[in-house]
Amino acid sequence: MKRSLLSFGLILLLGLMGCNAAKNTGTTVSEGAKAAASKTDEVVTDASITSAIKMKMADDKTVSASKIDVDTKDGIVTLNGTVKSQAEADQAVTLAKSVHGVKSVQSNLVVGQE
Repeated sequence: MKRSLLSFGLILLLGLMGCNAAKNTGTTVSEGAKAAASKTDEVVTDASITSAIKMKMADDKTVSASKIDVDTKDGIVTLNGTVKSQAEADQAVTLAKSVHGVKSVQSNLVVGQE
């Protein structure tokens, strides 16, 4: 009886240790997957920011989207091009700042004849 109880205890202990090891492995894999997804998300984010800004500009009557170049690097947006008025330049900056993920907007827009 003592031997059976000792064997049962040993089996239980080994089973719990195995579960804990599996749990820790799962946690490590999960953390690695999150890190990889985060890196992938950064790459996609700049492209999606640029696309979202261009779409907003295309839908806006004040801004001529085809005359404004939008570049995004690490969430920092740079606007280049020529616009008809200061109001158009200001609206382009406002639209860019309204997009999720934008950290800042650098406007190099020139007001003048197109």
